[in-house]
Amino acid sequence: MKWLRQRMFGSLRTGTAEVERQNIAWNMIGSLIYAGSSMILTALVNHLIGPEQGGIFGFAFSAFGQQMFLVAYFGMRPFQSTDVNQAYTFGEYRRVRLYTCVAAVIFGIIYIFVNSFIVPDGYSRQKTVVVFLMVIYKVLDGFADVYESEFQREGRLYLTGKAMAYRTILSVILFLGALYATQDLVFSCVIAVLAQAAGILLFDWNTMKLVPGVNLSRAAGKSLALIRESFLLFLSVFLDGLIFAMAKYAVDAQMTSMDTAIFVAVFMPTSVINLAANFVIRPFLTKMSYQWEEKKFVEFTRDLKRLVAIILVLTVIALAGAWAIGVPVLGAISNVELAPYKSGLLYIILGGGFFAVMNLFYYVLVIMKCQRRIFFGYVPVCLLSVVLSFLLVKIGGINGGAFSYMLEMLVLMMCFMGQAFYVFHRAKKQQGGC
Repeated sequence: MKWLRQRMFGSLRTGTAEVERQNIAWNMIGSLIYAGSSMILTALVNHLIGPEQGGIFGFAFSAFGQQMFLVAYFGMRPFQSTDVNQAYTFGEYRRVRLYTCVAAVIFGIIYIFVNSFIVPDGYSRQKTVVVFLMVIYKVLDGFADVYESEFQREGRLYLTGKAMAYRTILSVILFLGALYATQDLVFSCVIAVLAQAAGILLFDWNTMKLVPGVNLSRAAGKSLALIRESFLLFLSVFLDGLIFAMAKYAVDAQMTSMDTAIFVAVFMPTSVINLAANFVIRPFLTKMSYQWEEKKFVEFTRDLKRLVAIILVLTVIALAGAWAIGVPVLGAISNVELAPYKSGLLYIILGGGFFAVMNLFYYVLVIMKCQRRIFFGYVPVCLLSVVLSFLLVKIGGINGGAFSYMLEMLVLMMCFMGQAFYVFHRAKKQQGGC
């Protein structure tokens, strides 16, 4: 085990410049592999066992499974990774993450039970089992994040990137290998869950031993205090996930599994845009936290403008690519016919750009300690998303769902930007924070 750790993660005894280079490179690699895995999995499932079962897997993996990841995640990554004053120990963060993971599994079981046994024409037996297994898979992903957030807090973002890359590759290869060999989606999902657990043990728990000075102690009452302090962030992230995926829920509820497979294919580029934006954003978070605490507003604004510009460039490139070759390329990748959905694809990509900018300002509000503003921004937009998504899917099908997603992301982006600018100008005038 020690040999494997040294071979894959090396030594921490490197200079500051070398660490920074590794942080940027491995954060990019890990983020792109993680983003690409979603596209690879949903596309190859469609090819290996057909779009009908691919639609079931796509919903289980990228919609409801992802929602349960957010319950396990509890919105704590931005809080933990920017907790540079060590208000809470790693031991306290990990204990709370165990609690939230258990809560996510319980919530998932309740949802699956309702949709399998209470809702008329509910889930088939296969869909019930696949959705449950993807809940477990994503909850494990959420537990791994507590280790990877700690690596980032300790200034070792490259360990986060390596762990994310290695465990993603392990689970994807074993899942697809099992699916190719057996053509059995349920069995392959079991293999994916086991691979995810093994990846956490090998690449997160094992790697934490490399980081010196990590505090595993847990003080009495700190878990409850951390839950209280993170609760609004959790509700915000949970609502964010609902808003992001509401169109998928609307398609799943009102259309067929084949339509779900098509919508998941159209939705694919958003994960690449968002996670590509995240690999740009994450290296700046700790530095921007110090800039805000030390009231270095010029430097803070400069980095914020730089990040917005990068996201806008990525979005324009994605829109141009989608307009030129998006439909035939995504159709071939996903094994579905996308010619009628070119406008929907462009709506989705533009909405993905709005989401990436919104996500940046979400982190900015966290740095500003304005979690309450985040929450009260999400509530009205979440209610709006329920109405828009189900109405526009009913009227316009897949293209209607894509248009609803774009509108929801635009409203949310404008909401967060406005609040961040308001707090920023108050702070500059020394009128307080939130």
